[in-house]
Amino acid sequence: MKENKWTIDHLIIGSSATIIISYTLLLSLLINSESTIMLVIFNFLFVSLTFPLDGTLPRKTAMLLIGNAIGLVCNYLFLLLSYAGVYYIGETSNILYMLVSPLANLVWIVSFWSMSLTVLISSKNKRRRAET
Repeated sequence: MKENKWTIDHLIIGSSATIIISYTLLLSLLINSESTIMLVIFNFLFVSLTFPLDGTLPRKTAMLLIGNAIGLVCNYLFLLLSYAGVYYIGETSNILYMLVSPLANLVWIVSFWSMSLTVLISSKNKRRRAET
């Protein structure tokens, strides 16, 4: 039974990694390169910091996919905001966008990572309560 569980976990990891990589590469044609770079950085940080922690693999993978969707939406909204700034203010708003965009991306990455830690800890606490 243990070998079968490992096989299912590896299948989930492999399929999720394939989906995320193809998702990022295919959407890199539709979104700007800054968004693609931020999603790659987010995926690397999330996998390296969260996957070694306690919690089920499907839950971690689902959180990673949700994080990618949130990141895509946030970066698309930042891009629309920069287009509106260029339309109303002019090309000087691009300088503001270049300064604010990494900070805004950092805000959603850190907040989503902290929320995912909360989800993983709450599942660990539920499991402990069920054992006692």
